[in-house]
Amino acid sequence: MPQKTLIRSLIAIGLLAAAFTVLPAWEIDESFGSNFAYYLDDHKGYPEGGGFLAPSYSPLDPADDSAWTGGTLGSSLGNSDDPGVRKLGSGWGAVELEAFYRYRAKMPFLQGSGPLTADNNLTFIAKPVFTPVSLHVEGEVHWTPIAFLKVQAGVLAGTGWPLSFLGLHGLALNNADDITDTTVSGFVGQVYLGGTFQFDLAAVVPGEYNHVVISAASKARYIGYSQADSKEAWYWRADAGRNFNGWEYRGDYALGWMAPWRVNFIGIVAEHRFWLSQDIKDMSTIDSGGWGSDLHDWRFGPAVNVALKDDHGLTILLQFKNGLYYTEDTVYARWFDNWSATGEKYIKWDRLALAYTWNL
Repeated sequence: MPQKTLIRSLIAIGLLAAAFTVLPAWEIDESFGSNFAYYLDDHKGYPEGGGFLAPSYSPLDPADDSAWTGGTLGSSLGNSDDPGVRKLGSGWGAVELEAFYRYRAKMPFLQGSGPLTADNNLTFIAKPVFTPVSLHVEGEVHWTPIAFLKVQAGVLAGTGWPLSFLGLHGLALNNADDITDTTVSGFVGQVYLGGTFQFDLAAVVPGEYNHVVISAASKARYIGYSQADSKEAWYWRADAGRNFNGWEYRGDYALGWMAPWRVNFIGIVAEHRFWLSQDIKDMSTIDSGGWGSDLHDWRFGPAVNVALKDDHGLTILLQFKNGLYYTEDTVYARWFDNWSATGEKYIKWDRLALAYTWNL
């Protein structure tokens, strides 16, 4: 993905948003926020069997597993002191933290007189996001042509850095057993196009207690790292390191009730992801005994939103996630490309997430 094209697109969106603030028709709002998540510890796909992978705070050491030490990978990669090998679990879990500022400008656009078009609008959003290992800026355009549909497009540009003392990579290649000296500089970019279907029962059956809402957002997103070649994996924001330059599907779904109380949303949310680029999707499939490039990743669970006083809000999510079991003689490898799926899948309790927003 050309770096100059992404940078120019992002600058253009930012300049448009800034320029439109002088027009009286535009509605401007700003907010600060932070997101925090705690991930439960577990055995990372160790083939214990069963449909639920239970949390565990007792890491498994490859030196204690004869299937690993006596296998081909174990003989070549060594034990947990070697850079190509991992223990299964940290003993405490993991955390995720980010902070952001969001600038939003909205104006009426192609509004009609009927209930389906009366609130039609065009919205521009600029959002810088900072984490301990990365910094990026998001730019988005939302167009609502009819009450139940929103069309969206966006770009993202950013970079990352390592926290070596914690073993974290904000942006780096993940293309070998040993990545002690891996490339850690560069630029990451994203572009996407999508739409959101949204429905509120109260629009059909008016009433304070009738706000049963459904939302389904789908987008096709291209992600790219300037230092990565085709089919070469990379880390972004200290994630699992299974990113590739290519197209993916992202879906966000919600079903809930907007209550007329301080706890103003109670429902279920879900996230859905899979690769659209066929060369990535077929890279290492489940049926072939690979690491699972064709897996549909799901994260889901209950969510509540609390309206705090003075324009402060807090969303609380308890989320579960699906995954694959891997063979005992490959699961201790640090690099996911060495894993072999057993064909069995599991659901695990993944994380507790808190999302705080302060509307200025």
